[in-house]
Amino acid sequence: MNQQMVNKLEEKGLSCPFVIAKTGETTVSEKNSSLKAKLSQMGTVIYESIGAVGRIKIETIEILGKIKGLIMEVEDEHIVGGLFDQPLNKSIPDIYALIKDTRSQAKPVTAPEAKPKVQFSPVFLDELKAILKDYVGDFTDRIYQNQLKAQRINPNEFSEEDVRRFILALGKAAGMIIGPSKGREVINKMLAKLK
Repeated sequence: MNQQMVNKLEEKGLSCPFVIAKTGETTVSEKNSSLKAKLSQMGTVIYESIGAVGRIKIETIEILGKIKGLIMEVEDEHIVGGLFDQPLNKSIPDIYALIKDTRSQAKPVTAPEAKPKVQFSPVFLDELKAILKDYVGDFTDRIYQNQLKAQRINPNEFSEEDVRRFILALGKAAGMIIGPSKGREVINKMLAKLK
């Protein structure tokens, strides 16, 4: 569904459309694949910032410069937007209308069958937290709690898929502080504990 949305936005004139899921999954068109990692990192920063601010509902974000611009519509689970060159070939309200229209036309994907929940011991979560602490120190509790909440994970019962998603989110969030290569190192150490 995300790829379909990106393709339609591109067909309708948005030069670099993207969809960034809260989980970090980022969808861009094939011609813009070189920007995928940067857009994914931007999405992480936006979700972390929104989480840090608290209960303020942010619906749109616009960043307009002399050479480039960025327009995004923010929802609970996805950011849909586009990066474009200035001067803009459409008005900003037209771009938002295009995003809303394309989003409403996107076909909903049927939810996959839920995997059985596996109970991990609190010791396992403590091990993940200890690995995180080795890398980010005093930021550990904040990152850990933010990602637990952002990923909607019940610490008493979750599937292996939930654990993997949580680990990836922790690594990305840590990477914002310690750099992407160290963030990947955090992910790899945590995934090794899962095996």
